[in-house]
Amino acid sequence: MTIIAACVVTLKKPPSFKLAKDGTMPVWSGFGMAGTDALGITAFKSLAEELDALHLGEGDAVTVTGTISLNTWDGKDGTPHRGLKMIATKAEAITPPAPRTTNPKKEQNQ
Repeated sequence: MTIIAACVVTLKKPPSFKLAKDGTMPVWSGFGMAGTDALGITAFKSLAEELDALHLGEGDAVTVTGTISLNTWDGKDGTPHRGLKMIATKAEAITPPAPRTTNPKKEQNQ
């Protein structure tokens, strides 16, 4: 079953941006929390490029609209897992992310 949904997601790690295996389509993948639920987000084509241009990282918030479904997979140890995944049709940062430094810990110590 697939559901159309909209939510606010706080990213739990920096997202990734790459080309699909055949090299023809940009893919953006993020993982975050929407309320108390973990949510994997995937965007394709021009939306993937727009999200990558925002340089989002851990802790940034994003509004996302798309189709949500249950994802099941086996962990490296063979343990079955399940979680929510969303294929984004629209997404944008809630507030523009601050410019990132190369080593924030080093600057704090100066």
